[in-house]
Amino acid sequence: MIVAYPQLISLCLLISVISVDAGRPGGLEFKKVKFCEFPHDETARVKISPWPFIPSGKPGNITITFTPAVDVFAATLQYEVKSDGHIVARGRDNVCHKFPELCSLPAGETYVWTYSDVMRAIPPGFKMTIRGVVELYNEERVVFVCLDVVATIH
Repeated sequence: MIVAYPQLISLCLLISVISVDAGRPGGLEFKKVKFCEFPHDETARVKISPWPFIPSGKPGNITITFTPAVDVFAATLQYEVKSDGHIVARGRDNVCHKFPELCSLPAGETYVWTYSDVMRAIPPGFKMTIRGVVELYNEERVVFVCLDVVATIH
């Protein structure tokens, strides 16, 4: 007669999940990084290194450069976080509070944003997909450029 204990079943399930992901390193994988379909400055570019995957414990660098054709008056970030196909977070934030220089950028002035950090360790079995869209608005509050990013944490 075989007796199954709930703790043993839970442990077996946990080991199964960990072993499935054990062959794949944890980190952040960029699935899509592109400027939206609006006409935008041809010098606009995004550089992510290493591309497309930043492993946990390794340094990563992101640089965004653009020169707006019109004055920037506002900027927003819309985001959605999914885990196992379910939305766990969604929101829209005003970017101007964190980056005031971006929201007063005059036309023709090049803006460079750089972020460098070591990718944090990801617990085994942890998976999420993040989508973020940054939109820049002109004086009439019309979007004139946006950047759409989709990344997976695993």
